Amino acid sequence: MKNVIKIKSLIIGIVFGISCSMGQGTGNLLTVEKSEAGAEVQLYANDTAKQPVSRLLYGKFTEHLGQNVYHGLWAQILINPSFEGWHFWGPEEDYKRRMGHYAEWVNIPKSDVIESYERGVAPFWMTYGEGDISYALDSAAFNSETAQKITIRSLNTKAGIRQAMYLPVQRENDYEISFYARTVRPTKLTITIRKFADKKRILPKINVEITSSEWQQYNVRFNIDQKVEKGTLLELYVGISEPGTIWLDQITLFPKDNVEGFDADVVKFSKESKLSLLRFPGGNFVSGYNWKDGVGPMDKRKTTKNRPWSKIEYNHVGTDEYLAFCRIVGAEPLICVNAGDGTPQEAADWVEYCNGGLDTKYGALRAKNGHPEPYNVVYWEIGNELWGKWQIGYTTPEEYAERYEEFYKAMKAVDPTIKTIANGQYPEWNAPVIKRNPDILRSLSLHTVVAHRTPPDSDPLEVYESIMAYTSYYPTELQILSDQMAEYIEEPKIAVTELQIFINERNIPNNHSLSEALFYSGIINASIRSNGLVEMITHSAIVNHGGGLIKYKEFVFPNPVYYARKLYSTQSGAIPVRINLSSPMYTSSGRYSPVMEVPYLDAIGLLNDDGSELNLILTNRHPDDSLETQISLNDFSPGNNVMIQTLSGTSFLSRNRWQNPDQVRIQTSEMQIDGQNIRYSVPAHSIVLFTFEKGEQ
Repeated sequence: MKNVIKIKSLIIGIVFGISCSMGQGTGNLLTVEKSEAGAEVQLYANDTAKQPVSRLLYGKFTEHLGQNVYHGLWAQILINPSFEGWHFWGPEEDYKRRMGHYAEWVNIPKSDVIESYERGVAPFWMTYGEGDISYALDSAAFNSETAQKITIRSLNTKAGIRQAMYLPVQRENDYEISFYARTVRPTKLTITIRKFADKKRILPKINVEITSSEWQQYNVRFNIDQKVEKGTLLELYVGISEPGTIWLDQITLFPKDNVEGFDADVVKFSKESKLSLLRFPGGNFVSGYNWKDGVGPMDKRKTTKNRPWSKIEYNHVGTDEYLAFCRIVGAEPLICVNAGDGTPQEAADWVEYCNGGLDTKYGALRAKNGHPEPYNVVYWEIGNELWGKWQIGYTTPEEYAERYEEFYKAMKAVDPTIKTIANGQYPEWNAPVIKRNPDILRSLSLHTVVAHRTPPDSDPLEVYESIMAYTSYYPTELQILSDQMAEYIEEPKIAVTELQIFINERNIPNNHSLSEALFYSGIINASIRSNGLVEMITHSAIVNHGGGLIKYKEFVFPNPVYYARKLYSTQSGAIPVRINLSSPMYTSSGRYSPVMEVPYLDAIGLLNDDGSELNLILTNRHPDDSLETQISLNDFSPGNNVMIQTLSGTSFLSRNRWQNPDQVRIQTSEMQIDGQNIRYSVPAHSIVLFTFEKGEQ
């Protein structure tokens, strides 16, 4: 996402005191009045929405961007495992700058990686040893373009290649290295791991006999049997101790506890938070992606260039891996197809690969790849942000309307049961696809990515309050799009397939801070009140991009917004109840939306399916002060205890870090209550979930 396009049509004003239900609702789920001091929340448990809230609102997004998939979601440790050349990352003249950035990030000398590359070593690998040694990237590779060739004519010390790395030693001591090698004559390959700073060996030297001039695969399992502190910078050494020539290719390093290739902690956190939906594979990435590059035996998949993000694509994580992750964590898949430089036939083939029977060409290929049963993927998004000039395949609204129709017909011909989502964003863009395709249009995507290009010297409080004001405006934005669709479509749907505060500056609200959690809460609440208009949300992103999980030095921990999503996704309520809310308000600067008066308190109430449990979520947006709140439960008689889960921090800028991963987390408590009226002080900048169980009648 490189830009944010604002709603360009006539703004509909918001009058607090009425917040309309949208879609197929039966009335107002929330009314808000201004109070001078304190807040009041009246819940009416017998006045509910007609349809339950979809669990697909609590989804996430993943894309081959930065360290979201590789060195994030995926457990493989090493960079550039197929020993490719620099052109996969960018122009040759740029290697010093970008390798320098890498060296700073890993905390190693820049000269080590730059001089090694200039000697003929693959990017991000380094040389070691002394003697008459030459290195080259050789086109006689096992796979992709090049392999690493090492020729030793004479030695003063052992020599070879090395790579700086971190291992998840805080949870796992067992690992496996896999690689392909060949040699001119039998050669002994040595593998070891050392600490970077003092070169102390933490893994005894492992010897592997390389005997063939043809490519062969080797697998080495090892155990680190000594104490290594979390975040210790290590190096993998791979080399030979006698003259000879050896070629290496496709080297991978996995911790033993990987879950079908995925990071064990990412899997754990995703399962614990009941991740309901996962969008893949992009994002901008998909507009230059051919899904066929990412299927088949992993070590035979070609390495390609990730064109949208100017980096390498290993193709280790493709369709089968993504769908395996969804199965492991219990998430519904949402596949976004390449409608940028891809074709309708390519997209139809992808549908067939996922959903076709064994009697189809690509269903048979899926079975050959080890998955005989169809995946039955339901949701398919046709393109990503094709309204944006940064996008491969960027087009006009009229051209996209035609493109959508072509993709829709090709994909539906393969599987008529799939549900498609068209690219949407603002009314001028949406109009052609709505008018041309009302009979085949069921849902438009919306990317809610706010506060992009906010100056880093902005006042943090003003930015925070403006972002919170945007969440109050969001129902109006949804209503504008709903009204536009409703002229032609009986039951319009909106799929929010990207969502985050798009600020990367440290000292103002960003997607790593508690502000993102409060922003998320406001958007989710507005979407719940839409009565089915918003059918799904995939918050950006699952690891290391936007708010979600952070993986740093192979240690995984949650951002505050992870806990906000967990509060919503794990609570039992699915049936919205009507709320009357009275709250103090503040005046926004209007930086991101036209809303000026904003209530500090937001509230959503949700009953479980049988009405035995009522969940109330209160979000206090006040930057400094707790809010004394009177809660009244009408038509619901609770038991004597209420469970309370609170997400808060010392500031709306609070965040978790590698050294302090639990600074912002959910705190759980219980409170004795007597009757249907409760007074509670809602902490500043917090989200509080109250779970009331119905008492005995």
